[in-house]
Amino acid sequence: MQLRLKEHWKLVALGLALIVAIAFIVVSALSDSNEVASPKTGGPIVEQGVVDVDLSDPPQQAWELDVRALTDNPGDVLLSMPSTLDSYYGYGNTYQVGDVLVAATAYPLPKTDESSSSQGVGAVTLVGVNPDDGNPLWKTRIGGVIGQCSQQNESTIIACWGDRRMIFVDTATGTLMSDLGTDFDLNGATITGDTVYTSGERTDGTVRTRILASGTTTNLTANFVRTFEPSEKFGAVYTVPHTDTVISMEQGDGGDPQYRYRIYDLQSGAERFRFEGDSLVPAGNGLFLTSVGGRSGYAGTQNLLASDGSTIRAIPIPSYSSSSYPNKSSTGLPMFLGDGAYDPNSGDELWRSSQIVNTAMAGTGSAIAAVVGKTILVTSPETRTISGLDIESGRQLWQTPWQDAYWVRSGATDGDHFVFSDYTGMHSIRARDGKMMWSVPLPPEVDPRGVVVSNAGKNVSFSWQNHFTIWR
Repeated sequence: MQLRLKEHWKLVALGLALIVAIAFIVVSALSDSNEVASPKTGGPIVEQGVVDVDLSDPPQQAWELDVRALTDNPGDVLLSMPSTLDSYYGYGNTYQVGDVLVAATAYPLPKTDESSSSQGVGAVTLVGVNPDDGNPLWKTRIGGVIGQCSQQNESTIIACWGDRRMIFVDTATGTLMSDLGTDFDLNGATITGDTVYTSGERTDGTVRTRILASGTTTNLTANFVRTFEPSEKFGAVYTVPHTDTVISMEQGDGGDPQYRYRIYDLQSGAERFRFEGDSLVPAGNGLFLTSVGGRSGYAGTQNLLASDGSTIRAIPIPSYSSSSYPNKSSTGLPMFLGDGAYDPNSGDELWRSSQIVNTAMAGTGSAIAAVVGKTILVTSPETRTISGLDIESGRQLWQTPWQDAYWVRSGATDGDHFVFSDYTGMHSIRARDGKMMWSVPLPPEVDPRGVVVSNAGKNVSFSWQNHFTIWR
């Protein structure tokens, strides 16, 4: 049992690594199909981190989340949604689904290991929070054996799972739609339209059989159940429904390659191609970005592949791309890979600029902080500046000195400004000319490393540790 538990967590870590890797690529095709592609960039007009607050003037704090208002049990704590719902690490947060902020509360249990950074929790309750005033809209007790909830949600329905249990909750009303069991260990779920894709594995001694099921919120296997070649290696299966893709991965033999991938058609189950290397992640509209030879924070050699696995091009300056950033562009969004912008449909190079990569830290990473209108905002720790680049040409439009440019992180946009946090506070910069509009200093006791500025509903959220505040 001890060995199996350790192996289980290795599998979870491997699965999370793939999720994080997928998030590292700017995938334009995640937007709805009714969005119109730009003739110059090829990508759809997408939005992320957008607020309905005029950021030309400093917003005012409207409310602060009080966990005592979310629970009837004294001593309950706010957990970190949407993951690690079976543990408490000393801090918590909410996440947005539709027009509701979803929180999770539970009572922390005594530590069984004093060296651990977390402690177990009792039964979990999900809470819908009104983003306008912070009051609870509903409370739904989901009990235990739930580790995380779905991160990307097309509708108000979320999936939450742990071990061999899956539940579905409509976050508009808090209704527990179903509570289902499975005959395999779950490690992922994706809801698209009326279809639910779940993935996991069965174990027989040291042999693991990865499983992908397609069904509904009341019957997880209503459409199909597919099994993949048994293996003693740790691995995972994930779906990318908007490109009709399934990615199956497993560890290599301890050297090169690090991982082995098989790519399948989601609907038919037919195998498209195989790849061996450090990583393979979706990019653009049905393309893939692969890396080989990356070690100690360096990306190695990267290639852009077509949907059939054929090579479109090498990426001249390999890098780790930005996981996400505020975006309200007035034109289509290209793929940003390394120092270049690429058409997300064809993979054609649109332009290149050394300003969109950061080489000041270990390895090469993205320098993009936000996309606002037709301006890409990039930061430089070396020159301590924030610069605005034209999205269609990569040409520099302006440059603003900023001492803490190395720490510009997270943020939100109203379509004209970018509001962000750094080591000193929360700040707003105008995207068209780089003018700094205002600053709100951090409270004296706040560790800036834990500060996050984002959107909550259409408002600005400013949070750190167990403090979650809304500004408008």
